Amino acid sequence: MADENVSFDEDALHHLFLLVEAQDATCMLNVAGHPLRIREVVYSMVENGCRVSKVTADHYNTFLYDKEVTEIYDYLTTIIKVKHVQA
Repeated sequence: MADENVSFDEDALHHLFLLVEAQDATCMLNVAGHPLRIREVVYSMVENGCRVSKVTADHYNTFLYDKEVTEIYDYLTTIIKVKHVQA
C-alpha cells in the first residue's frame, strides 16, 4: 500500500517508458509529467484491462512500430508519445 504521507513537489516532472498491451493492440509509451498524474494514467490503463510494464529507453527506441508516432498532451501536462505495433 502506498504511503499516504509521501508528498511531491508541485513542479516535479518524471519520465518513463511503458509497454502497454491491450486486447486489440500493443504499444510503447514515452510518458512525461507529474508523478501523481502519471500514476493516474497508468491506473486508468490497468482498470481498462491493459497490461502495463515499465521498460527502458532502449526498448522504446528499438520497438517496431508503424510510420506514425502519436503525441498526446492533456490538460494536466502529461505528455505521451505512442508507438503502435504494425498491423
